[in-house]
Amino acid sequence: MLGLGCLTLLWIGSCSMLGLGTAVAVSKGAEKFSETYKEEELKYHNDRDNRAAAYHEHSDYNADYYENYE
Repeated sequence: MLGLGCLTLLWIGSCSMLGLGTAVAVSKGAEKFSETYKEEELKYHNDRDNRAAAYHEHSDYNADYYENYE
């Protein structure tokens, strides 16, 4: 009977360790995905803002010319 009790404890302990290991692995994977997502989103916003800042209309060039070169 004592052997069955120890075997049961060993089985419960191994299952809980496997579950804990899975939880830790999922948590680390989620953190990595979160960091990657934040970097990609920041890159997207920077790219969008850089394209918007690079766009000039003809009136912008005229205003810049008359403001700086008169």
